[in-house]
Amino acid sequence: MADDLETYLNALPDRITEELSDVLREQAFRLSDAQRQALQSLEQAPEETGGLEASCTVAPGSNPLEYFVQAGGEMTIKEARESRRGAYDYPLGFEIGKSRQAARPF
Repeated sequence: MADDLETYLNALPDRITEELSDVLREQAFRLSDAQRQALQSLEQAPEETGGLEASCTVAPGSNPLEYFVQAGGEMTIKEARESRRGAYDYPLGFEIGKSRQAARPF
């Protein structure tokens, strides 16, 4: 009986981590889906290609309880106009605004 209890208790952290990981992953994808829906209503101009919406992803972190909900990256990098910096990832300007565009947080 004591061996069964010890086996059960030793397995408990892994079982809890697995279940929590599943829930966290599910919630991360729900958040990413909500970002996509918000972006559908925010991307208005014809030059907005939907790349930002398509770039919404969930990436695993360094441990089973870490997930990153992110947008941007290669799909959304554009050349900056009148800038010395070259290319930039436009979700930053989209979310926090620019000199000629109001912020549209998602």
